[in-house]
Amino acid sequence: MKKTTAGGSAIALAGLAGCAGDSGGDGSSGGGSSGDGGSSGDDGSSGDGGSGGSMTSMGSIANRQNSYWLSWEKGYLEACEAFGYETNVQTNNGEVQTQQQQFDTAVSNEVDFIAGQTYTNAAAITLAETLVEGDTPGVLAVTIADWYVPQDAGEEYVQFFTPHFVNHAYSGAKMLFEAMGGSGTFVHIEGNRGTAPNTGRNKGVDLAMEEYPDIEMAGPRQPGNFIRSDARSVMNDKVSQFGDDIDGFFGQNDAVALGGLTVLEENDIDVPVVGIDASEPGLAAIAEDRMTGTVSGMGPWQAGWSVAKCHDYLNGHTLTDAEKMMSFNAPVCVKNPDEWTDVIDRLPVVDAADYNEAIFSGETPYDWTKMSVVEAGEDAWDPQIDMQPMDLEDMKEVLDWQDDDRPSGYSLPDVYTDDGVQEETAQLYVGRFQSNPLK
Repeated sequence: MKKTTAGGSAIALAGLAGCAGDSGGDGSSGGGSSGDGGSSGDDGSSGDGGSGGSMTSMGSIANRQNSYWLSWEKGYLEACEAFGYETNVQTNNGEVQTQQQQFDTAVSNEVDFIAGQTYTNAAAITLAETLVEGDTPGVLAVTIADWYVPQDAGEEYVQFFTPHFVNHAYSGAKMLFEAMGGSGTFVHIEGNRGTAPNTGRNKGVDLAMEEYPDIEMAGPRQPGNFIRSDARSVMNDKVSQFGDDIDGFFGQNDAVALGGLTVLEENDIDVPVVGIDASEPGLAAIAEDRMTGTVSGMGPWQAGWSVAKCHDYLNGHTLTDAEKMMSFNAPVCVKNPDEWTDVIDRLPVVDAADYNEAIFSGETPYDWTKMSVVEAGEDAWDPQIDMQPMDLEDMKEVLDWQDDDRPSGYSLPDVYTDDGVQEETAQLYVGRFQSNPLK
């Protein structure tokens, strides 16, 4: 287990350079988001992970071509500055081999920690093994292999966490159905089939449909692959089939929602539209009354929380077994929150314009050091979001784990079926959630 050489204090580390806000975060699609998948940033880290004794880090993202990843990078840079780590953002364009090479290089150069998301389920195993074999702590979020938990890799896999895909889509769909007046036909364009986010969101939409018997789907779901252009193609087909019978549209993310929306607009079909991610384009569409709402992906928080947990690990605080697998609930962003607070019961509801200002303009509103148990203290740390431990049933619901896929002889750690420990951990996070900067 690596330890810091600065006594475990962010104050002691505060004089370190390297977390300047211009570290590749200009929002352009150039630099590291080119086909080579690399990004040295502007902080002098050059992707090697080492810097003359200073504490170093690597942030792993897909690209700089959408606002989700730009906001993730923003949270990463801010949190690293708060804790005193040099930064190095690497883009992989969703290419597993590129991401693996970036991890290998950083670990071989003794980076102090790595934070990011794996692009495929299977990649989580090899990337986690790279962390453990290199004695390098890291947080790998959102995507994880079926029937695989951090304990299967080793203690350096500090934590896995993910949005509660089911709750997020359920709440978004419920908002859509209410905006439709509780009846009618809606189009649902999904994302990438076979991925946990897509499957979980489908489950959430189906769950909401059970509560609205007069709502029906306009034919079977078709994949939009989380891409605007693909969503446009699907929506063109749906308009050809259903035309003016379309009363609403649910996009599996904002890119899909906006892609399908443009086709609806081109055909003078004015209906409620809901997406997921709370991207800048999605929030702009809400401001323009083109979309009803969107559920946040919480990119900045995800990155900053990852940095805080790695910092804690480096300074001697390890999470309990029950904290190794977590989910979180993010806010729904709408134009007039008061109209929706009595409808949306699983997620907080926030003003889309306020959210846009807080997340995309200037510094984010999070107190990063307060997320750290080491820095804030056992009785004062605050995740600043609603988090819950995941037990086996949660993994099956949110991550779509199937009993038939369970490897022969695999034994899941007992903590994930221990109701007492799960409840104790859940109550810990309820108690520690003291402030919500977005409310």
